[in-house]
Amino acid sequence: MNATINEAGISGIGRIIEATPPSDAVRLAQYNMLNEMPGVIFGVITVAYIVSSLISLVH
Repeated sequence: MNATINEAGISGIGRIIEATPPSDAVRLAQYNMLNEMPGVIFGVITVAYIVSSLISLVH
C-alpha cells in the first residue's frame, strides 16, 4: 500500500503578489492627502489647545 502526501498550499499566490504601478489618479490622491496632513495635524492641536484652555478656566 503506497501513500502520497501533498503539502497544503495556496495555488496562485504568485500571481496575486505581482504589483501593478498605481495610476495617475491614485498617485495624485496620495499626494494631495499627504499635502494636507500638516494642516490637519495643526488644526487638531489647535482645537485641543483651545478646549483644554477653556476647561482650565472653568476649574
